[in-house]
Order: sequence, then C-alpha cells, then structure tokens
Amino acid sequence: MTAAATALIGSQVGFTLALANPFTTIIGQKIAGLPLMSGWGFRLIMMVVFLAVTIFYVCRYALKVKANPQSSTMYEIDLKTRESMEEDKLATAKLNVRQKIAGIVAILIFCFMVYGVISLGWDMPQIGGSFVAIGILGGIIAGMSGDDICAAFIEGSTNVLEGALIIGVSRGLAVVMSNAQITDTIVNALATVLQNVPSSLSALGMVVAQTIIEFFISSGSGQAVATMPIMAPLADLIGITRQTAVMACQFGDGLTNILYPVSGYFIATLGLAKVPYEKWVKFFMPLLAVEWVMTAIFMFIAQAIQWGPF
Repeated sequence: MTAAATALIGSQVGFTLALANPFTTIIGQKIAGLPLMSGWGFRLIMMVVFLAVTIFYVCRYALKVKANPQSSTMYEIDLKTRESMEEDKLATAKLNVRQKIAGIVAILIFCFMVYGVISLGWDMPQIGGSFVAIGILGGIIAGMSGDDICAAFIEGSTNVLEGALIIGVSRGLAVVMSNAQITDTIVNALATVLQNVPSSLSALGMVVAQTIIEFFISSGSGQAVATMPIMAPLADLIGITRQTAVMACQFGDGLTNILYPVSGYFIATLGLAKVPYEKWVKFFMPLLAVEWVMTAIFMFIAQAIQWGPF
C-alpha cells in the first residue's frame, strides 16, 4: 500500500498542480487565451501545501504499519505475497555485476527518454519504445536468454492485463459517448447549472462540474479540449477569472485520477502492487476528503483575489 501510495499520490499532486503540465495547464491556458505558464506563483504555493499534506499522510501510515504490521489493511495479502516471493527466492536475491550494469543502462535510457519528451517532442510511441529498449537491453546485459526475456515480458504484461482490459472498456465507452454527442450534452448541462450558482460559490461549482466530467473523459488533455471552450467564456459571465477556470479544470481532472476505475495507469499500478481496488479506496478516501477541503479553500482564495491574468 505504501509503495502504491508513493507512486500514485505523487503523480496525482504533480499532475494536478504542475506549473507547466502540457496536458491540462498549457492546453487549458491556450484555449482560454492566457499567457502560457502564467499564474505559476500561486500554483507553486498550492503544490507545496498539497505535497506537505500528502507526504505527511503517507509517512504516517507507513510508520504506523512499521510499528504494528497487523494494522495494515493489506496485512493478509502481504503475507501471501511474501510467501510467494520466498518460494521464488526473490526476497534473498542479490544483484550481480551484470545486473547492476543493466540497472545503470536502464536509468540512462530513462533519462534520455525524459530529454526526448521535453526537448524533442516525443509522445507515447517513443516512450513505449524506450521502455521496450530498457527491457531488451537490460535483459541482454544481465545475461538473460531470449526465451527468458520473453518470459519475463509476458509475466509483466500479465500483471497489468486487468488494467488493460479496463482501459479498453473505458475507452470504448468514451468513444460511444463522444460520437453520440452525449459528452457534449453533459458538459453543456453542467455549464447551464453553473450559470445559476451564486457568485461566491461559482469557482467551487466549476471544480465540481469538472470532477463529474472527469469520470466520462479520463484524458486530461481531452477534458481540457472538451470543456475549456465552454468554461472560459462562462467564467467571464459568472465573475471568475479564466485563470481560475483553468485551475478548476486541473483540480477536477487530477484529484480523481487515482479514484475513478476508468483511469488506466491507476488500475495498472494497483495491479502491479497487488492492491485490491476496495482496499485502496478505504486508504485513499480520507486523504481525498482533505484534498477537497484544501481545493475549496484555494478556489475561494483565487476568486477573492481575482487571480489572473483576466
């Protein structure tokens, strides 16, 4: 649970409050006609606060489980996992020199992939190819045979098969809803409701609307493209800045990325960590409640100071 929380909650806060997230921040600001990466100072303050709270939450849980392993909701499942690891002799495995070199090569390829995304405009095909290269080169350098590399790849793919199936079903629903213009109808209906929300609650109401839309559009960039052409001018009508409207999109999309089961990477991570969805919800919901309270406070502040530009 701690391992899954470290990966998932870290990505949640980083994605939601990123100063230059190309999928939500940049696309949202571009559609809203805002200077790109504007408003970074207030976003940085929010990120620091959210990180402090979430790090405290995860560390407190980890220390509690360390002091009393039976307090973990994953205790019985972890016992079975440890037994299987001991049977496979993974728990006592030591890295040899070739395996250490393979690990270094994997890190170098990963760093080059990050450079490619930032400077060369790489997207999912190039990212996927980089991970395949890590698997193949790492296996060869570590002394694995071709059969062993393929077997390891199949074993790893099996662990995320459940997530892949859920991704396929959720994407199928998204395609049907988009082609039938159901998504457009939902967005329009929520925007109409927001026009009647009191001005003091309009920013928070926009977050609620974006959170609902996130269930139907799990892609951050897709949600920004679908909603911001409506939400940006709507923000002008209901008296909040467009910068605040972009932030509402970020909060609405990012916070529930690790709650809604239609999020592919979220379900895949739970599968790899062997954490059942219901166990995760029990662990995560108290933190999400705190995050929603912090979101409400920051959105009220943004509206009170008329966070801009425009």
